Amino acid sequence: MAELSQLTIENRPVNKLILDRKPDYGIDGRDGCVVMWEISMDIIDLSKKSISGKIFNSKTKEPLINAKLTLSVEQNGSTKKIALISNENGIYQAELNGKLKKIEVEYIAYRNLKIDVEKL
Repeated sequence: MAELSQLTIENRPVNKLILDRKPDYGIDGRDGCVVMWEISMDIIDLSKKSISGKIFNSKTKEPLINAKLTLSVEQNGSTKKIALISNENGIYQAELNGKLKKIEVEYIAYRNLKIDVEKL
């Protein structure tokens, strides 16, 4: 069984922000049967202007290279999506021009990590 996803923001555990944290594996489950691993995320720096951190395997702690992150940012009453990719060390960084609302991380053979930053 895979380790559950973990989330830290500036070294504080905040797993309560993870949506659908408990997996529902199996053929009839909403996560399907091809999911092999869980994604964890450290947000090292989160400010009104930027975000940076690391994406890694929940069990092995190995960095996830080229993980796709989608940031939902509210700007002037509308939501804008920012897409970015983690580097060879699982590190990501983006400038924010608005209020960060949600984060989704995708990686092949991993269950998507969905985070509701508004609950912070």
